[in-house]
Amino acid sequence: MKKFLTLLMTLKLLSFNAYSYDEILEIYNNKFPKGVSKQLKYSQDLPKHLKYVLIKGMSGNIRELPTTNSEIIKKYPYNTKLKIIEKLKNKYDNIWYKIEGPDGTKGYISENTVEFREFQFGTMLKKINELEAFIRDHRVQGKQVFSTHSYRPNPNNQNLNWAKDKYGTTIDQSIVGEYKGEKIFVPDKSILTIIKEDKENAYVDVASIPEAPLMIKKNYIEKTTPISENFRKVIAIDIANQNFGVFEKIDERWKLISYVYSKTGMDSKVGFETPKGFFVVPMLRHEMPYRSEDGEGQGYAKYATRFSGGGYIHGTPINYEEEINREFFKSNKEEEMGTFSGTRKCIRTSENHAKFLFDWILETTKKTTENTQLPKENVVVIVF
Repeated sequence: MKKFLTLLMTLKLLSFNAYSYDEILEIYNNKFPKGVSKQLKYSQDLPKHLKYVLIKGMSGNIRELPTTNSEIIKKYPYNTKLKIIEKLKNKYDNIWYKIEGPDGTKGYISENTVEFREFQFGTMLKKINELEAFIRDHRVQGKQVFSTHSYRPNPNNQNLNWAKDKYGTTIDQSIVGEYKGEKIFVPDKSILTIIKEDKENAYVDVASIPEAPLMIKKNYIEKTTPISENFRKVIAIDIANQNFGVFEKIDERWKLISYVYSKTGMDSKVGFETPKGFFVVPMLRHEMPYRSEDGEGQGYAKYATRFSGGGYIHGTPINYEEEINREFFKSNKEEEMGTFSGTRKCIRTSENHAKFLFDWILETTKKTTENTQLPKENVVVIVF
């Protein structure tokens, strides 16, 4: 028996050598990158992995070795998140990942069957620094920083417009700006400063748009609430990776206080891609109702924070017919986060995390009968 096991191990090693890879491209240790300071204030349902892959087809084959000639030891269904241990290249120059599945199975999966995801905390901090520099530079010039206001409620989803500019920004709920004869759309609640203005128009520098000065109608600028250079709360949304980080300035340093999977918008009959940019939060709602494409009440989501147009960061949406088995549907929908886009424009997070954000922004856990709440300070949402 001992000789048989030794022979079996030898055959496996020979098999591995026959399909060995040329090099390990990356080793993943699941540690936070240097330069990211943490002071977590939320610890429920935090992601297990900072870098992972997910199955993008109907199923994904986990193989014993990094080659399609190797034995399939496990199949995982669509959207399954897999911990990655190594990224490697085999002798045929094909890329593979060494992974560990949710049940502990270890093996290899081809790059062609998965999507790579990661938490880009460094990029999030870079975006925060960009906004701080934008505000600081204009303050030095004696200019105030404001936000736009172009939101018009459209609960019945009437006359929706999916036209886009060169940056992929949808015209719906946006302002039409002009730069040297070119039209560029500015989303609602975008952060900007006024360079000059005349009777009808303002020539502005928008924090998220390279072209400046951009001409817009001046009545779309919200001047009653200037943006302070001392903002201390930021929610940074990463569309490509379907996740986000929450940062707070504590003791003069930006610190990560939570990080979660999310789900962002896509174009549909009743929805749009989530707009990118720098936004300031205008209001929050304990419950946000939503309607079907026929204009009928369809469901609601709790703890909604509006950031641009009809776009909210909110908890898991529940259709009215799902209410009878709410926890089941909520759990299934929250499993989808961190995978692919699919909302109407909003940014979906778990209901527990949405409540954390709601209380953190308002700095209170006091219950009130008023559905709509206003933040007492500038809270910035960065979408990239």
